[in-house]
Amino acid sequence: MNFSKRLTQLLISRPWTSMIVALAIMATLLPGLTLVKSDFSYRIWFRDSEPLLKLYDDFQAKFGNDDLVNIIIHSPDGIFDTQTIEIIKEATDQLWLVPDVISVDSITNYQWTTAVEDDLTIEDFIPEEYDQELLLQKRKLALADKTLPDYLINRKATVTNIYAKIKPYFVGAPDDKLIIEKTRELIKKIKERLPKDDKHEFYINGSLDINNTFREVSEHDIVTIFPIVMLLIFIFLLYTFKRVIGLILPIVIIVVTTLSTFGFAGYLGIKFNNLIAMVPTILIAIAIADSVHVLVSYFQFRSLGESNVDATRSAFEKNIKPTLLTSISTAIGFLSCTTSDLIPLRDMGILAAFGTMFAWLYTMLIICPVLSLKDVKWDKKAEKTEDQNTFAVATKIVTLVDKYKKHIVFGTIMLSAVFIYYGSKNEVNSNPYDYFSEQVPLTKSNNFTLENLGGFYGPQLVIESGVKDGIKDPKFLQSVDRYQRWLEDKEYISRVTSIVEIVKSMNKSFHGDKEEFYSIPDSRKTIAELLFLYEMSLPQGKDLNDRMTINRDALRMAVLWTTQGSKLSLQRMAMMEDKAKDFGLKAVVTGKIPIYQNMTTFVVKSFFSSITMALIGISILLVIVFGSIKLGLLSMIPNIIPLAIGAGIMTFLHRPIDVGTALVSSVCLGIVVDDTIHFLTTYNLCKNKGMSNKDSLIYVLGTTGAALFWTTAILVVGFGAMIFADFTPNSNFGLLTAIVLTVALVIDLIFLPALLLLEKKKV
Repeated sequence: MNFSKRLTQLLISRPWTSMIVALAIMATLLPGLTLVKSDFSYRIWFRDSEPLLKLYDDFQAKFGNDDLVNIIIHSPDGIFDTQTIEIIKEATDQLWLVPDVISVDSITNYQWTTAVEDDLTIEDFIPEEYDQELLLQKRKLALADKTLPDYLINRKATVTNIYAKIKPYFVGAPDDKLIIEKTRELIKKIKERLPKDDKHEFYINGSLDINNTFREVSEHDIVTIFPIVMLLIFIFLLYTFKRVIGLILPIVIIVVTTLSTFGFAGYLGIKFNNLIAMVPTILIAIAIADSVHVLVSYFQFRSLGESNVDATRSAFEKNIKPTLLTSISTAIGFLSCTTSDLIPLRDMGILAAFGTMFAWLYTMLIICPVLSLKDVKWDKKAEKTEDQNTFAVATKIVTLVDKYKKHIVFGTIMLSAVFIYYGSKNEVNSNPYDYFSEQVPLTKSNNFTLENLGGFYGPQLVIESGVKDGIKDPKFLQSVDRYQRWLEDKEYISRVTSIVEIVKSMNKSFHGDKEEFYSIPDSRKTIAELLFLYEMSLPQGKDLNDRMTINRDALRMAVLWTTQGSKLSLQRMAMMEDKAKDFGLKAVVTGKIPIYQNMTTFVVKSFFSSITMALIGISILLVIVFGSIKLGLLSMIPNIIPLAIGAGIMTFLHRPIDVGTALVSSVCLGIVVDDTIHFLTTYNLCKNKGMSNKDSLIYVLGTTGAALFWTTAILVVGFGAMIFADFTPNSNFGLLTAIVLTVALVIDLIFLPALLLLEKKKV
């Protein structure tokens, strides 16, 4: 007696014991759910040894954090009126009270420098007492200033930006959820005191709002889209099997598999993040594939007149081996992700792999006993007619494929080559702001700010002088000034801030505000005095430690730009570092922007290297299982073609390769390999019984083909619902997965039979 028969006999003879074992496994794993925590910060993506992380930690140690919360206020009538200034003052004061905020910069507290002879005055740009006449004067000064436009105000003086800086974290990350909540609360309180017809508009932006939006949108999609996906799956399961048991059992497997997997995650200390949020979707696909194959076989054997127990035995003896092989091959695919240096990708691979095996285990321990115990009512005559129709359709398909087999094989290969060519033209690129639909507040804020104010966030540059107090060297600062002006000449850079404009502004003030003195002095002593006087005149809580190091051997240059795509960002940041050398400077780009923008490249590269390893591992497995190098390698062709066509389709749809589209390859590979293994396992059994190629294929399409069709149909409809997700990678994932799985079904039912019909010898 082989493995499949022995295990089936054990499950049927001891149904209650099997279900108790399943309950015991669940009882062990489910408490782990209470241990699951979430983390959407940048640090979760990298090991502590990652150079980008070390560079950023060094930057934080010297200059502080570049994390920001921005409040953008729009006043159609202009911001320099008493009501708007009062709003800005209140928002500025309240932001100081938000947790982890260590500095707030706005138009009202901007440090304005004036000098009368040797007396230097640095004061808030908007004084405590003001009237409309004074504000109109301030408007003229602000628009004529070298720094304020495109930084704290727009050039029409209708929009202002308030920057709240966050304290640095060397372990963990700021509580972005709490910080954004408090920021929203203060805006809500301000708006509640305004008249109902007030025209002021408020927006929140900044790096912390990006992190928080990732969390909120992920959670929103899980709460809203996930139920829709499940509802569509309910409907299709009910339509497919026309019996409640055919609906309930797959859903039970999905639920217990997902809960067990995340309980397992809790014990392992794996934290919930955007990538881990994709795991339930993956497990739905896996659990559906396992349960539908078994149930389709069960109902087919019932239609042949077998009793409830006999049909259960036949269905599981037929499917235990292929479902186990598909589970192992899929787990191999996901475990290949564990070689990645990116922790969320590694964790996703672990959970998806173990979840795949949980799905198979629960299918055995729950579905088999339930089917053997439950006496499903059966209309033999109706089902027999349906079964005959299925084989009639299979016969027509195989006959037609046999007639045009050469054309099908050649045409598919040529078409695949075309899609591979176009797929190779695609690029790795992502824009975090494009990850969200137009209804998400961050998207609205980003679009408004870019259109009305310009860049509000960007990379940080650290420029080393090489010696203590080196930044006071006139030649060094003059080189920095020329470099900064070169940067500001770029159309995609709105503003660059550093100590350069402070020194130049101070120098101008001490020379009667004459424009020709808005420059770096030629004297080291003068520069040192200007910086000293400026720092001594600053109010309590303000200093220049976020712009230059304590030893004064390096300075920080903050770039505000409109560039948001990862590909262009990386190119321009590399150009910044290279161009600095032309000015005799050593500049290093750091901050959150390089981390975020490199993240996509790292994830995609890790995905594709993992997929390559998975293909090799699965190929070896199939060669061993089928005992044939030819059949093992042959089986990989229909697995690769759908992915190749999917890559080409992404290019046609103008969808760059990002985390979501890369994940499509991983998930679809698992499903496609599952289908191919089921197909070839049944085909190989028929061939070993002496059946011809054509008869074997008719039997495969008449039996296994039905399961392949319904599995794909259910997943395509279910995943297709994800196109309505607010998180764009989820939407892309749903669309592309539906397309690739549809292509994979056509390949398995048309191309693979044509390929096998070309093989005249017994495999």
